[in-house]
Amino acid sequence: MTDNIKYILEQNIALLSKLDKAIYYGRRQLHDIALGIVADSMGSIRHTIEAIITDREYFNLVSTDSVLEMLSSILDAYKTEDYILLIDLLELQLVNFLCGVQELIIGREELAFDEERFEENLKLLKSNGSGLEKLSGQAFDPQVLLNEGFRVEFTSSGLMTLAAKNEDASFYFHTNASIPSEAFILANNWYRKDVKRYNIYGLGFGYHILELLSLSDQYEIMVYEADLKVIMLACAFTDLKDIFDNPRVRLIYDPDFNKLIHMLESLSEDEAFYVHYPSYQNIRNEEGRRLLETYVSWPSSHLSDNKI
Repeated sequence: MTDNIKYILEQNIALLSKLDKAIYYGRRQLHDIALGIVADSMGSIRHTIEAIITDREYFNLVSTDSVLEMLSSILDAYKTEDYILLIDLLELQLVNFLCGVQELIIGREELAFDEERFEENLKLLKSNGSGLEKLSGQAFDPQVLLNEGFRVEFTSSGLMTLAAKNEDASFYFHTNASIPSEAFILANNWYRKDVKRYNIYGLGFGYHILELLSLSDQYEIMVYEADLKVIMLACAFTDLKDIFDNPRVRLIYDPDFNKLIHMLESLSEDEAFYVHYPSYQNIRNEEGRRLLETYVSWPSSHLSDNKI
């Protein structure tokens, strides 16, 4: 992968995250927030378009004139304050175009396991977590875990999602579409101004934690995870630095759920507890599932009580 293609892939991940937020706020007619995000993204949009045009033969998606016309339409809608059209253009044209770019890169390039990133992530978790201090420094082969029922896939945003199987049921930890958008919506649903500490069960690949962290600097986040395999795969296939390089976030490896039980017994009024539902689906411990069943919005026991 050339430096320019790598730049486009990484730039688009960040840009798609911003655009999803602008669309979210724009649809809610919170135009001041949406326009602030759009204004902050204009430089990134131009740089990305320029980089794609520079490598036009690699992409061959649409003509250069079409790309420039799309950018011109977005700028015109922004200047004329036609916010409905602006959000439509961002969602229906620019986001779709950037996702097509991401999918093309993913389809053409061989994106291998980054051992250096894995070691950096693991070091972060050891120093800013609990229960992982004694992990050995032996070489890690993600293929071993992928052969044990886990699956890692690229999404249209350029980020990776995780899939698993438990009791013959397969499920995804994160969407196959816009991961930043999904994580942002979930974090917004959890967010409350009066909370000083969030206790979250389920690391997944950390996207929902990152979005929750970005909403305010006024609280701490304790992340509980019982499956060491998920932690190792997150270290292998995502960049956890933006999450766990922050002293406000700690990962608590809790395979027996003892620390989680203690936390729930002492939960104070200015704390909140939420469960990442796919991580609940991944629990292999029956006692753990029973412990968390009352905290998920749609526990599996409901399915047997209702006819669909």
